[in-house]
Amino acid sequence: MSSSLDNDVEANDTTSLLKKSETSHKGAREAGERWIETREVANLRLWWGTNYASAMGVCGIVLVALGSSLSSLAADCGTTSTRVGTVFIARGIGAIIGAMSSARLYSPQRPGNLVMVFILVILAGILLYMPFVTDIWVLHLTWFFLGMCTATLDTGCQIMSRKVHGVHAGPWLGANTVCFAIAGALVPLIELITGKLFAQYATLATISILNAAALYAAPHPESPEIRDQLPPRVTIGADGKRASASGKRSLWDYKLEFVFGATVFWLIGGKVDTTSYVTTYVKSTAIVSNRDASVSLLVLWIAITVGRLVGLQDQINLKKRATSAIYIHLCLWLITGTLGMLLVVLFFSSSLGFLVRCLSLWSW
Repeated sequence: MSSSLDNDVEANDTTSLLKKSETSHKGAREAGERWIETREVANLRLWWGTNYASAMGVCGIVLVALGSSLSSLAADCGTTSTRVGTVFIARGIGAIIGAMSSARLYSPQRPGNLVMVFILVILAGILLYMPFVTDIWVLHLTWFFLGMCTATLDTGCQIMSRKVHGVHAGPWLGANTVCFAIAGALVPLIELITGKLFAQYATLATISILNAAALYAAPHPESPEIRDQLPPRVTIGADGKRASASGKRSLWDYKLEFVFGATVFWLIGGKVDTTSYVTTYVKSTAIVSNRDASVSLLVLWIAITVGRLVGLQDQINLKKRATSAIYIHLCLWLITGTLGMLLVVLFFSSSLGFLVRCLSLWSW
């Protein structure tokens, strides 16, 4: 009886403290004062950020797994990977539809974590079904839905990271892209360990389900008692006003950012699709032994992971630099990747050149 009363008193004290903290944060925001983070909110942001980065990794493992296992999937359908290359078009169409329609799913008041949980469960179901596909049209259909789901999940990771981290979202957004690359390196490693198509996809589906369970167990950042304690989305100055440029900017003012962003993501998409044919390239050219095809893919994604880590550190270093410095760095990384791709022409039959080409893609 005494223990029960103590628990009730403790619960009431916790609720009281939460309400006081919520009121103080709300009052501070209305007064334009600086936001102060509590330990509870910091722990929640760490949990959410880790789960969003992990979900971004699920996008990576799906895209890389599809490409690395395309030869086996095509063989189950009685064709070859080159003849069924139209699955990339199906996945691309699904990704476009998913990207264009997913922004509304993560509206400020809607529980975005539940949307991501739903997508992760669907992904797990499709991944488990992939080894049993024997019809070409079904293969195209699964790739279409996988493209749509990964695009929706990708968008959710970025939007939710911005929602929960506010002005501190920059490094977390970079961490999302790093986890994407790390997951890409895990896929050929899983393939080397398991050796079987079903075991590979079952492992990937399990990762997706575990990520969904972790997100489902976490509180929702849209809850009123939590939302008011999250970091602001813009910096508040000493005068209580937003520390941003005066006046509104039109979309045309961001034309250079749009061109550079579109160029970079075009290259990233092309690079991911290109990695899907590494195994086919190795078997067709015999540039290295067939048993080393998965190792080649692993080396490639390790290089990409290193590039993402270098890019994240470069982003941190350029945080307070002029925009022109960012453009110069971007230009240098693009030139490095371009030189690496030129090696395809110059050293087409060289195994050393093939290794250098794989390593040079880290800059993209």
